[in-house]
Amino acid sequence: MDNEVKNRIRELRNKKGMSGAELALKLNISVQYLYDMERGKRTLSAENASKLSDIFQVTTDYLLGKTDTNLYAWLPDEQTEQHEKTPSQHAAEKEFLSDDEIDIEVLLNSKLKYKGRVLTEEEKERYIKMTRLLLE
Repeated sequence: MDNEVKNRIRELRNKKGMSGAELALKLNISVQYLYDMERGKRTLSAENASKLSDIFQVTTDYLLGKTDTNLYAWLPDEQTEQHEKTPSQHAAEKEFLSDDEIDIEVLLNSKLKYKGRVLTEEEKERYIKMTRLLLE
């Protein structure tokens, strides 16, 4: 197994504060089999890669070392967002998203959040500039 994969599995397990026994139980494999995967003595099956991806909330490309960017990290935490919104916010959001087109100026005047934090005016302007750049 590639060094990146075995290091990534161990790194993610440690980051989650999981013991080898806990992870092995979740994967329905023996602890020895897990440690053999972490040492590169066993190959990672597609089934285990999929399970690890779900457990650690990472893409399989990240898990396999094909990228150093975990795209799941860019997704907002839906539970956090749902609890923070009032019914009027839900209605406003629904109306905002129902428009066929959204004017860039509307975004500048909106309260934009990333990972639960409201963006500063400077961050909003950089976001708009990046969006324009990508569209052009």
